[in-house]
Amino acid sequence: MRKLLANESLSIGAGQAMSVTAPVAQTLQIMQGRVWVTVAGQGDDYWLHAGQFLNVAADSHIVIEAIKGNSVVQIQRQSTRLPASSARAGLGKPLGARPVAC
Repeated sequence: MRKLLANESLSIGAGQAMSVTAPVAQTLQIMQGRVWVTVAGQGDDYWLHAGQFLNVAADSHIVIEAIKGNSVVQIQRQSTRLPASSARAGLGKPLGARPVAC
């Protein structure tokens, strides 16, 4: 498992998954494609597409999978530390916290 670095760009191939940890509170912004994201300890999974983002708390274990094509996820360090409850909820708009229709 690798640690996410601020200002890092992740390229994930179609159908590929990446298991990572966020050492600090970070924002995952989808730059290209569509991804499925799950964060350990949360009950919801997130289906996000280009233009959407998800805030995650420090020390989060995250799995990101590209759906139907290559995806690019930009990692940014959050400028202020969010309360744990806000970070877990994926505070930020727009947020794609809904199941995808098959």
